[in-house]
Amino acid sequence: MNRKKSLILVVVTYLATIVVGGLSYYYLRKSGVEIVFSTLIADVIMTVIVFLVSIKVNNSSMYDPYWSIIPIFLVVLWMFDLAFINLFSIVVTLGVLVWAYRLTRNWAIDFKGFTHEDFRYVDFRNRFGKLYWIISFLGIHLFPTLIVLASLLPILYLFTMGVTHETFVYLGFVIMVLGAMISFVADAQLREHKKSGNKHSISSGLWNHSRHPNYFGEVFFWLGVFVTSLASEFVVLNALGFIGMVALFNLYSVPKMESKLLKNKDDYHLVVASVPRFFLLPNSKCISEEIEKEA
Repeated sequence: MNRKKSLILVVVTYLATIVVGGLSYYYLRKSGVEIVFSTLIADVIMTVIVFLVSIKVNNSSMYDPYWSIIPIFLVVLWMFDLAFINLFSIVVTLGVLVWAYRLTRNWAIDFKGFTHEDFRYVDFRNRFGKLYWIISFLGIHLFPTLIVLASLLPILYLFTMGVTHETFVYLGFVIMVLGAMISFVADAQLREHKKSGNKHSISSGLWNHSRHPNYFGEVFFWLGVFVTSLASEFVVLNALGFIGMVALFNLYSVPKMESKLLKNKDDYHLVVASVPRFFLLPNSKCISEEIEKEA
């Protein structure tokens, strides 16, 4: 399936998924189901729909846009369901929208169609064989759905409890947008590096201050989501989603990507030795010359 047909299928799938998810949520709420459980059930139903299409096209990358498309849908759903429509809810929703636009745009630019599958999913295929689709459902589809939902719950808490310390709404918004912008710039710098035909590891711009500034920006966004909940009050449970995101990126995403880069880039060990692993930190070292010398 070429890129154009693949994109059409993605759009149709997610439109249908949102319609079914919205109707499921509406029915559950009308039946008296509490808002968290209504969201959870609708979210799982939407995940199952996308999973079934993943099986149909034999490509788990069908799930990739879910990470950015469904969260903004859920936030808007909560805002109207709870009738919490005011300056504060609009500011928070705008922060999520900026992030969702950046991430979805980045996915669309890099999407090659269903002739290509994320290298991590290919690794799962090779490792688990006949069990692959069970692993795909649990690890590639359902787990991200649950951790993203957990990370969004601070917004639901804010919409439910209301605002008593409005400064945290604006602070959370700034952090969310800053996180999205860090990832946007990092993605643009990496894309430009690849387009230049440079075979060396990227070591300029934000990539001189973090080996994974795009991942850092993503986690920073989720910190902003948590900060917004402080506008109501501090609740430890609201921090669990953000903590989960930090763990996910540092215990899985970063090691997986670094393993790939060390295997495919002869000079990446120089980056590992000279550039901060995850957090954006001041770094006076310029390793470009070292990379050129080794080349």
